Amino acid sequence: MNALLRAFARCRRGIAAMEFALVAPVGVVLLMGISEFGTAMLIDRKVTRATHVGADLVAQETVMDADKVSDLFTAMEAILEPFPTDAYIRVTSVWLNPDTDATEVDWSEARNGAADSGDYELPQGLIVEDSGSVIVTHIIYSYSPLYDDFILGDITLEDKSYLKPRRTTKVAGP
Repeated sequence: MNALLRAFARCRRGIAAMEFALVAPVGVVLLMGISEFGTAMLIDRKVTRATHVGADLVAQETVMDADKVSDLFTAMEAILEPFPTDAYIRVTSVWLNPDTDATEVDWSEARNGAADSGDYELPQGLIVEDSGSVIVTHIIYSYSPLYDDFILGDITLEDKSYLKPRRTTKVAGP
């Protein structure tokens, strides 16, 4: 019996399998985490890009009608592809009302959510002249990771872009 125990203690044939069994779960979890983190970063960049492109397209116009707004939302959703395009997308024209000296929504359109109305809070210094305006595009994207119940759950990615109209003081809305 002692000889059998000494032979078992000297045997090294299963060490590689034992090390693999200890290291493999850590490696798999690390690989899944890196993959999910990279995907979330990619979607975040796409959300940022879509808001900037949307604001830029509206800022180049003098008048936005319903067809142009629909095309704008389609273009912004195309940037988010190949990921699901059920994001809350909103474009709003905000102007400085000279009568009340307040920033107010001139017009707003949204897809998969509600449009803005009433007063609008802007960062300081965006509109300095009376009747001036700013185009605001806003996207809220809910990212559901492949392993969503594993650690974090859904991640909400959000971005806003602000641009002044280029060819007019205020872009007329639909």
